[in-house]
Amino acid sequence: MTSANDTEYRKNHTMSQVVTANKLHSGAVVYLDGEGRWVESINRAAVATDPTTREHLEQIAADAVARNEVTSVYAFAGRVVGGRAVPLSVREKIRAAHAPTV
Repeated sequence: MTSANDTEYRKNHTMSQVVTANKLHSGAVVYLDGEGRWVESINRAAVATDPTTREHLEQIAADAVARNEVTSVYAFAGRVVGGRAVPLSVREKIRAAHAPTV
């Protein structure tokens, strides 16, 4: 759930975002790259630094859902460090590590 403060912050700050999903048949965590392909390494993920790019990536992702390639698509906040996407949330750091949480 998004709070009013989160919504206001997003209006006033451009966040970098990465589009992620799970492969439909294997459940593997994947990221959308700049060529519109799903990749398992966050290091190869496309980073949207503006709303237009994010919307473009989300449209590519929606098309992939319609083709039954992936499920549970969403964009998450990240930043670029050394030319690579770095997730901000603990949840996304765990998903990017492809590690169990036990």
